[in-house]
Amino acid sequence: MIKVYDIETFANCFTYTDYDPKSKEINVFVISSFRDDSVQFKAYLDSIKKYGMVGFNNLHFDWPVTNFIYNLLQPTAEQIYAYAQSIITEEKKEYTKVWIKQLDLYLLNHYDNKARSTSLKALEVSCSWDNVMDMPLSHTTLIDEHLLQQVLEYNLNDVLFTAKFYEMCADKIKLRKQIKKKYKLDVINKSDVVIGESIFLKYLSDAMDTPVQELKQIRGRRTDVPIKDIIFPYVSFKSKELNNILRLMSETHSSAYYLANFIESINTKKSTNELYDKFKENNIDVKKTAQQKKSFSFTAHYGGVRLDYGVGGIHGCVSPGVYSSSDEYDILDIDVKSYYPNLFIQNRLHPRQMDQDTFVQVYSDIFDQRVIAQKAGDTLTSDALKLSLNGLFGKTGSDVSCFYDPTVFYAVTVNGQLLISMLLESLYMNGCEVIQVNTDGVTIKHHKDKKEEIMRICKEWEQKTKLTLEYANYNKMIIRDVNNYIAVGKKVKEKGCFETKKDWHKDNSFMVVPLAVRNYFVDGTPIEDTLKKHKNILDFCGRYKASRGWHAEYVSLKDNQENRENYGKIYRFIPVNKGGTSLKINKDGRVHNLLDGYQTIPFNQVTPIKKKDLNYQFFISECQKLIETIQPPQMRLF
Repeated sequence: MIKVYDIETFANCFTYTDYDPKSKEINVFVISSFRDDSVQFKAYLDSIKKYGMVGFNNLHFDWPVTNFIYNLLQPTAEQIYAYAQSIITEEKKEYTKVWIKQLDLYLLNHYDNKARSTSLKALEVSCSWDNVMDMPLSHTTLIDEHLLQQVLEYNLNDVLFTAKFYEMCADKIKLRKQIKKKYKLDVINKSDVVIGESIFLKYLSDAMDTPVQELKQIRGRRTDVPIKDIIFPYVSFKSKELNNILRLMSETHSSAYYLANFIESINTKKSTNELYDKFKENNIDVKKTAQQKKSFSFTAHYGGVRLDYGVGGIHGCVSPGVYSSSDEYDILDIDVKSYYPNLFIQNRLHPRQMDQDTFVQVYSDIFDQRVIAQKAGDTLTSDALKLSLNGLFGKTGSDVSCFYDPTVFYAVTVNGQLLISMLLESLYMNGCEVIQVNTDGVTIKHHKDKKEEIMRICKEWEQKTKLTLEYANYNKMIIRDVNNYIAVGKKVKEKGCFETKKDWHKDNSFMVVPLAVRNYFVDGTPIEDTLKKHKNILDFCGRYKASRGWHAEYVSLKDNQENRENYGKIYRFIPVNKGGTSLKINKDGRVHNLLDGYQTIPFNQVTPIKKKDLNYQFFISECQKLIETIQPPQMRLF
């Protein structure tokens, strides 16, 4: 049994609300000058010790505050508020003893990571919650009995959404519970990467007969990496362009001072223009390189595409357009199976602070056990070991991990893109048209007569690298760039701006647009047909997520008087034929229209709306803009 809960802290008022998804019971406690439930609240906490508590960012906020109240003899709202503010303002989170089990959906989904950071309100929008409420009051507001009702309404809304989000995370939670049972690891509030590291440490601990805690104390050295020292000996090219990339990488030390070192190695008495030409001759993008503080960045033109090399991998793509197979030509996608794990295993890579034989053997055993689990239909073991295999690589670049080693990190990333380049070169030199190149594969268009030759090239590459390739045929590819495309094969693959389903933490504004564009390109459905037939009204909504200093307001006319409504940090709105103006406003006075040239209405709270009232011209225009990045305007038919 669990209690989904949330708290609110004000200068003179504290509220606690929880919800039992099974019994539907709701419990509310208030501590203020006009209502003091502190005794009942403490007794209630004692009564649910055997339960679990579920929240959002509760492990580092809601629970410490709750525990603080429990341990005070006579807690006051002012004491609670002061403690809550100290948690918010402190930079380092302190551990609070957990005596009622806590499940934190914020940590479980890794929203504490800067790249994935999101709020509960933003999730309410992306998860199609009917009522997206922002706190109508400042935390400094003095709450009275009248305002209390607003606070409790807001508090309950957050709790009910958290309960829904808890259900949406069921598979993640189930996997963590199974991992705890199977591996004796408490990972309920851990991200996938941390779980992967924990499982690997478990295997390594058994192999080395060393406690996990002792292994965690191992640290690698922070060091510059001479790229020439980590390039595999079998890496080679025939073309001038790719050999030049290999030479440049071999001359590079991956460090914060790479750009300065490069400049020092050439004649700095030359003019600025001559120096710039020198960079261009060496296929180095000056601006991009200067922005790379701890890495390198190179550019080459080969196979009719621009290839960008960087710490994140290799990327290249043809010009925007629609590329189709035919009676004579096939589109073939070639990916490396489990690329990074197999690079580790086949090349015996290991963090230098660990024994090579033991590390490689453990990595190989985990890989083999996952293959066996996949064949046996053991989803738990397969999923758990996948986290271990994939998560380890990232930890080699984290200086707080025992697996940290810049040398092995760059050995994987640099050789990964060089090996893909070798495959690309062989395919291109044998008459294949390059469509895309990415970190773990290439996509080509080839004459059907070339199929046997292509398979021969791939087999030779597999023999040289000891890696395995996987293949998929596409009927059509709709491409804007390497990160934004639709690939149509046995299944439809969507990336970037064409995604019709997005991760919860991403902006899901106007999702009907990529859906209509997908139907247009894949099925030939006119844009307006999709727009008019689509039933989910929330897919027509936009989302504004305010950054620091900004908030959203809706301005409309009511009885010929200007009416303003403040919607705070998260605002959901919809373009209509007749409405008002949605604005984002900064505290310094700056004002911007969220949808310039179009009228809108707020939609934080879902209300009945007739489809005919939607401004279809806005959505048609947005679809046209996206289509025009792929096809010239004269080729579009609606």
